[in-house]
Amino acid sequence: MRRALLLASILAAVPAAQTRAPETPPDFSLYFLGHAIGYERVVGRRDRHVEATFHFDDRGTAIDLTASFDRDEHLNPQRLVVKGRNYRLFSSDSEVTIAKGFAHVRDLHDERDVVAGGRAFFPIDNYAPIVVQEALIQYWLAQGRPREIAAAPSGPVVRIRSVGFDVIEARRTGPPEARFPSRVERLAIDGVVWGTETAWITTSGSMQRPETTGLVALTTWAGALPFEAVARGWESQFDHLLRRAAQDRAEDLRRLKQTTPLVEVGSFALVNARIVQGTDAAPIESGTLVVRDGRITAVGPSATTRIPGGVTTVEARGATIIPGLWDMHAHASQIDWAPVYLASGVTTIRDLGGDNDMLVAIRDVIRSGAALGPRYLLAGLVDGPGPRAFGAVSAATPDEGRVVVRKYRDRGFEQIKIYSLVAPEVVKAIVEEAHKLGLTVTGHVPNGMTAQSVVETGFDSIAHMQLRGQAGSPESIAQIAFFKAHGTVMDPTASWNELGGHPASVPLESFLPGVSRLPVPLKRMFDSMSGGNGDRQAWRARLVDSAKLLKAAVDAGLLVVAGTDKGVPGFSLQRELELYVEGGMTPLQAIQAATIMPAKAMRLDRELGTIEVGKRADLVVLNGDPLARISAVRDVRWVVTGGRMYDSAVLWRTAGFGR
Repeated sequence: MRRALLLASILAAVPAAQTRAPETPPDFSLYFLGHAIGYERVVGRRDRHVEATFHFDDRGTAIDLTASFDRDEHLNPQRLVVKGRNYRLFSSDSEVTIAKGFAHVRDLHDERDVVAGGRAFFPIDNYAPIVVQEALIQYWLAQGRPREIAAAPSGPVVRIRSVGFDVIEARRTGPPEARFPSRVERLAIDGVVWGTETAWITTSGSMQRPETTGLVALTTWAGALPFEAVARGWESQFDHLLRRAAQDRAEDLRRLKQTTPLVEVGSFALVNARIVQGTDAAPIESGTLVVRDGRITAVGPSATTRIPGGVTTVEARGATIIPGLWDMHAHASQIDWAPVYLASGVTTIRDLGGDNDMLVAIRDVIRSGAALGPRYLLAGLVDGPGPRAFGAVSAATPDEGRVVVRKYRDRGFEQIKIYSLVAPEVVKAIVEEAHKLGLTVTGHVPNGMTAQSVVETGFDSIAHMQLRGQAGSPESIAQIAFFKAHGTVMDPTASWNELGGHPASVPLESFLPGVSRLPVPLKRMFDSMSGGNGDRQAWRARLVDSAKLLKAAVDAGLLVVAGTDKGVPGFSLQRELELYVEGGMTPLQAIQAATIMPAKAMRLDRELGTIEVGKRADLVVLNGDPLARISAVRDVRWVVTGGRMYDSAVLWRTAGFGR
């Protein structure tokens, strides 16, 4: 009921001309990070012809998408047209027409014909509109639940599987209001977006009339962040359904570990490798590193470092070993990030806001040793109240802020992330309570505050932190001195700024080589993203100037930590380090920004961040030398997490990335 009231308040708060609020209640209520943000209204007859209006408000940005869908009396699709935005940064503009066994597909600026006859085929473009996903499920049922369905333009295939049944309580709308239990089937859907969706369906008819199937709820991903839709009458079950989806994905992560082979585990020694310890010491040019029970027990020159009897040796001649990398600005509620992070050498992440139940489930199953993935450190997101808030957790008063901090502490979060709408007096209360309980604080600079004022209030770090002016200018020198005096950690997300601002004339491949390997739904998402028709030289100059300021900050002794926000999985963290070097950092300084500096910022430098005896065995084995060429961080041979060594190429395949 609380979420239904939140949705009603959104529709009432946004001007009618902007929302075009429907005269009747929406068919689906839409949620982003658990926060009610909009609606989908379906018009026309849902059996043969459907038109959908999809609208939500994301932190003050109106997102609108329209679609029409036609099918025949046997539920076979005939035509789909989708146009609009599905997230602030990503667009849909597609048309699929099916006739005589072929589908003509227009997707953004591309056109092609694909075979649609003789196999199950369905047109679908990303997660929205929700009613088309309902039609997809109905088609899957009518086809006898095939293992896979060819799809376009999301494609190449969609896979749907049944994973169980739940008994939940529906609310019958209209007088008299009534509640009744209903048995719903829970499905896992892969291939519509990057990542597994969870859908719940209820069927009032038989297998012979699957068109009576209704979609109860769907958990999906918009711009790599959790997005949910709930059919009218089922809103009261929202929290329960999210927890159930989290359990399923944690179980998927368990199975992923069981099917991913290890290179080594237990006791082993990497020999004859260049070892970059992550300290200021010179690299060991031909070194040996011994791992026992998840810890580093010896490291030094191969000529003088003893390998205990019975320890397996792994030849690493020509390779370079560095500490496991960190992504300090992640949004990884999807389990799909786990193998990608490891494949690219990232062994620890700090998540800065997602689906809390999902994040806790993923963190806990990885921490237990039962699942495959990097170490998860969690920052609990809190915003101010209102329809434009980011996420479901808000605080309007100092007391509410203190309660939020305690709840996050009780769930094992290491940090609090404050967002833009938190009032200054609430910020102060949150910071004081967090520090009292041993948590650190990061976040965006809230409205009405400045970078200086949040630091003076007690922020330990600032997300997306940018310095002003030019490197060496009086303005930048004064800023750096101020932040150094307060011990502020900089989280600049340089690669995200590059990605989000790149002109349409600049292909992603030019600065993120290898993006053609991305799974099709993920690549389509980024292909629809650009900063418009900006000037290429001005864009590049801004990036270099910002990177030079980061170099000045590092030289002055500030902690700069590498992070990506919602960047390209597996690529953006590596690109972050390249940008640092383009701005003048040494390759070692760039590596330290993704190893020891994050470990210091999260107070884990006694355990992690460098290659030293006694520390945890989180390591990356590269085929090249990153001190000679920082882009060598892209070429990972093996990754070691907690003493377990995996082949990077195997992890990429596990994640569905091509080579």
